[in-house]
Amino acid sequence: MIDKKISRLSKTIIILFLLSPLISIKAQAQIVLETDFTNPTNVKQEMRYHLNVFNRITPLNGVKVSKANGNSKICIVRPLGGIASKGKADITKDSYKWGANSKKFYTDFTLLKKQIDGVFNQGLGIHQIVLDNPSWAFQRNEKGELIRDSLKISTYGNAEPPRDYKAWGNYLKDVMAFLVETYGEERMLKTQFDIGREIGTPTHWSGTKAQFFEFYKVSITAIREVLPKAKVGTHFLWGSSNKAWGIDFVKWSKANKVHYDFVGVSFYPFYDKPNRTNFKEVYAKDFAVIKDIPEWDEKAKLEMHEYALIKSLSKAGNSFVNASEAHQNSFIVGLMKMFYENNMQNVFQWGQGTKHELADKALLEMQGNIYYKSKKKGAELSKTSYVDAIFSKDVSKRKYNILAYNYNANPKAAASAHLKISAKINIPPGTKVKVRSAVYNVKEDLSPWSKWREITTNGNEKNKSNISFEAELPVFSFLKYEVILSDSY
Repeated sequence: MIDKKISRLSKTIIILFLLSPLISIKAQAQIVLETDFTNPTNVKQEMRYHLNVFNRITPLNGVKVSKANGNSKICIVRPLGGIASKGKADITKDSYKWGANSKKFYTDFTLLKKQIDGVFNQGLGIHQIVLDNPSWAFQRNEKGELIRDSLKISTYGNAEPPRDYKAWGNYLKDVMAFLVETYGEERMLKTQFDIGREIGTPTHWSGTKAQFFEFYKVSITAIREVLPKAKVGTHFLWGSSNKAWGIDFVKWSKANKVHYDFVGVSFYPFYDKPNRTNFKEVYAKDFAVIKDIPEWDEKAKLEMHEYALIKSLSKAGNSFVNASEAHQNSFIVGLMKMFYENNMQNVFQWGQGTKHELADKALLEMQGNIYYKSKKKGAELSKTSYVDAIFSKDVSKRKYNILAYNYNANPKAAASAHLKISAKINIPPGTKVKVRSAVYNVKEDLSPWSKWREITTNGNEKNKSNISFEAELPVFSFLKYEVILSDSY
């Protein structure tokens, strides 16, 4: 019996010995991230900073953005009224009202002005005004009568289509005339106007798809009658949602020659769901199906009008708990990689924008850089792991920036990514360049820079050479390299 056990143990040891090179290779698997800065076909676009728009609902008491950098802008949500408070209609917030005594409809833009003034007085800009939630008076007919003498109240207030689209169109003309007269045409041309919010969600729009498309047509016609070059668009759910009307809207707009300057989408990925955090899969299913179809207007932009990386969602679906800062910081780098790769624009955030400040800072420093396409070789250690990098060139400062991230949909993941980062640049081999790096420290929520050091480029071409780095990038982290050329090149 003992001899048999020793024999089996010997066989096990031999098998493990034979397999050990394979085990070692898997444990040390390397991911190569590379680009060729000398190849003009890799040039994609100038990098904009897409994280400076913040949503605010009916901001009657001013606004605060703790991370305001001088360029922060506000998206004003529900500025027209139609608001519910504790399940009851709050008619005092409406800008379109029914006079019980006069038996006439009238407009009152006092609170609309207060909201806009509150933003401008803080030194902030307005990126967008959302013309959603029609005032409660739009549930009345031309005689001021309500169906069954009562209002229909939804989670977010008035989700009902206006009973009289002509009255709605005339009202929007009054809104636009007031805005142009009060703030000037130039200022309003810098602001975009969003017809509706998360259309497809019954709590935001209780009508049919066809009703909304007609509503949009009436709205943009009214707006542009007053301000012909106004930027107008709308906002839907992500493409894989069973209420994704954005695809049909783009096709309908093309077929009916209806204009739009932008389409907004919502994106609330669960931080631990692979199908919501795999950027290639997400883009293909949620955004490409809207933006990369033949009917898409190439002059329009695709924006993300609501975003949060969430840990959990309330049963009602109208509130959530954010994922931790570590997840947020690494994820946002990957999200912006998807944006630059596919020419998406602007992420509208809720709150103060403090959940991924260090990654934001790294991205802000790259604003104005030229984004270059890159390649990835090798495979991540698990199906829930996502590793990649943003490569860019700062032409004015003669500097190259590389921002890599390591995200994992498994919250308990612990494996680092072994990276080899390589780039070809337009200088002769043997040239000395300065390099520094910073790695995000998950536990301390810090990203300190190393000291500058010199490295020598290598290669066989006369005026082109390579730079390369190897690094262990912890999970839920990001790292940044800065490479500066000598003044003589």
